[in-house]
Amino acid sequence: MAITNFEVYATRLRDERLDIKLKQTIAHELCDSLEFFQLQDYTRFVAILWPVIRDLLLKTPPVFVSSVPEQKLRSTLLEIIQRIPHSEVFRPVVLEVVTTLLKLVKVENEENAVVCLKIIYELHRMYRQLLESIALPFLDLAAEIYRNADQMLKAMDSLDTPASLSTPNVNLMSPSAMSPGPDSGDMATKNLNKATTSFKVLTEIPIIVVSIIQANRRHADPFVTNILPLIIHMLELNPKSTLAHSEPIQLQHAHQYQHWRSAHADLITAQSKTLSFLAFFARGFTALLLPFQDRIARLTYQLLCLCPAESTATRKEMLIATRHIVSTEIRKAFVPIADKFLDMQVLVGSGLASQCILKPFAFSMLADLMHHIRLELSPSQLTKMVDFYAGCMHDQSLSSGVHTMCAKLLHNITERIMHIPDKRHGRILLLSILKTFVSSFAAIGNQAETAIQDIRSGGTHAEEKIYGSNELIRTNAFEQGDKIKELRFLLRSLVTG
Repeated sequence: MAITNFEVYATRLRDERLDIKLKQTIAHELCDSLEFFQLQDYTRFVAILWPVIRDLLLKTPPVFVSSVPEQKLRSTLLEIIQRIPHSEVFRPVVLEVVTTLLKLVKVENEENAVVCLKIIYELHRMYRQLLESIALPFLDLAAEIYRNADQMLKAMDSLDTPASLSTPNVNLMSPSAMSPGPDSGDMATKNLNKATTSFKVLTEIPIIVVSIIQANRRHADPFVTNILPLIIHMLELNPKSTLAHSEPIQLQHAHQYQHWRSAHADLITAQSKTLSFLAFFARGFTALLLPFQDRIARLTYQLLCLCPAESTATRKEMLIATRHIVSTEIRKAFVPIADKFLDMQVLVGSGLASQCILKPFAFSMLADLMHHIRLELSPSQLTKMVDFYAGCMHDQSLSSGVHTMCAKLLHNITERIMHIPDKRHGRILLLSILKTFVSSFAAIGNQAETAIQDIRSGGTHAEEKIYGSNELIRTNAFEQGDKIKELRFLLRSLVTG
């Protein structure tokens, strides 16, 4: 594309007399052509068109309705910035770009602000040294957004009123530039929250803050000290809406329920990201978190309980964050509620995908927690722990690796059981562990015998009798060899711990 073409695009986008819909079409055409550019084209593009894009974004007011042409134009302009390769092309203007995007986040709607934050993260990751000056402004912005958490929750609870969906929120719309269009009344039209009061925007904040703190350690201590109370308060948010306890079929307005569910999912996602944020602080700023440790332990359990069944990725992130937290001194605060985590409904929820995918993460987190606090558990907690892990040992749907982990934990708590004041209670627990191990020895013998026979018979599996010779299921000898190795590890764990 020649220089004159760039200049033509710049002139037309800068023309204030041009209809906003036509500008949106021009921007969309420009965005689609980016993939055909060469490196030298991107360099000229940034030099000629970036000032025009910047002025359009800064000088035209943001809008808060999804379907109006102004929103589509702003969204396309941000997509253009996002799609330009973040290489040396951006170096001359990177500070100006990030500064502009920071200004936009403070005034934009949530959809555009999320794109702005994604661009900021990518640029900061590549140009950390050039962007030192934006560290404090962004940290201040992060604190401001966390301070608005109560306002975000209040807006979500307001969805309990049917009128909140049927009547557009005129106060959230920009009063200056609403160009009427044929799609203005479309059912897809929705009001957009302001960025600084949006859970979607808050979700993007933690990863950028972590990147900034890692590059600017001198700002870390004062920032962490100031933001920790805000983070803890945000994690304590819990919707009071009656929709939280309603089923779709019981509601007069099903669309109302779906809208609330979407907002609730945004809240849970933001809280899971914030918990990961807290886990990062727990590893590097443990002393600052100790005054909040009891609340952190309680909130971790509460978030796992409240996580929706279908939110598998969110629950996974919570489990990983919890594992990082319990690897620090904060784990002592988990002792009073440790037995509450011995519940698969709490750990992996009721969702089928979660139960299939998250068990390894759940058992790893739980093993770390119980291993570190085992000497501080009460007799009643030890009883629940023995019952839970004995049940896991009997559950043949779990892998040999999980059985091995359970065997080691049961071995490790025998010393604590021997110091229980009630010796009769201690003997009952030890006998329960012994019976579990004996049962596991028998199961290992049966599985090993089956695996050895499969190898000797060339891999023929027992399902041959069911499916017949035409649909014969064969088990790879290498897989059976791996199975025998796993059984050996389990056997060693049962015998020696």
